[in-house]
Amino acid sequence: MYKRYGYYIEGNIIDAFQHGNNKYIFQIEGSDDYEVVVELGDDGEIFDSKCDCPYDFGPVCKHEVAAYFQLFEMLNQEADNDKVTNNSYKRFTLQEVLNNLSKAELVNIIINIAQNDATLENSLMVRYSNGDNQQELEACQELVDSIVRKYTGREGFIKYRDTGNFVSEMEDIVEKARNTENLLLALEIAILLLEEAIGAFQYADDSGGDIGSLVMETLQVIGEIAIECKEIGHQSEEIFEKLLAQIDNEVFDGWVDYQIDLLNICFEFADDEMLREQLRIKIESMLDGKSSDRYMSFIQT
Repeated sequence: MYKRYGYYIEGNIIDAFQHGNNKYIFQIEGSDDYEVVVELGDDGEIFDSKCDCPYDFGPVCKHEVAAYFQLFEMLNQEADNDKVTNNSYKRFTLQEVLNNLSKAELVNIIINIAQNDATLENSLMVRYSNGDNQQELEACQELVDSIVRKYTGREGFIKYRDTGNFVSEMEDIVEKARNTENLLLALEIAILLLEEAIGAFQYADDSGGDIGSLVMETLQVIGEIAIECKEIGHQSEEIFEKLLAQIDNEVFDGWVDYQIDLLNICFEFADDEMLREQLRIKIESMLDGKSSDRYMSFIQT
């Protein structure tokens, strides 16, 4: 307990401020710099708190405990001002500040920030650009590449504590695929992400299962695209053939379950005799030379 209290009394809290009515944010220095967010209920009791450190052996970490001590002082500073840091104050919300700026000022701010953050710049381009299919796909690829570079760094590996943020930023690509009206382009974007997500198992610590969840979500989006394609009766053959071609993608080496998931999606088109025959031929070719029974359910369908 003293060690946790020590984070407070030894000055490890390098910044503390109120954000909104009941939210408090603390920047705490330890083996790394961590952020603690504490929310109070209307009764003044702690409603929720979270820290971005990797600690997962109990309900709260030492950084949160230190933040609680600091928060107590912040709420009682009139009674004991000596222990309140000079950094403790109520800030305006970002929305309050930005609401007072002109459009030109906002554009300049965004450009200046994006110039120093390739991932942000690419994310903005993916979200708001409106180019042709090739331009849109290239923008998505650039965003994926910048996110990978950002989190792998010099070591070429994503640590456990960063994997969740890595996946969170990849969600922009998921949403882009979901919201793209051109189904063929939407599929190409989803496939691009699927390849990178499965490949990420090789360069990231997925102990928390975040990357596995991203793979499954991307497969779900691909399934949604296939279903929508069938419903509107447009581009069915192109979508099917692109999906079928992906079955042989080397990214699935060692990940047969994901390969089978993609095969399942192809079955959305099996009511078309010509496409069903192509699917049958593909499955038979996959069975050649394999002793596993995992594909047998498909060939017997």
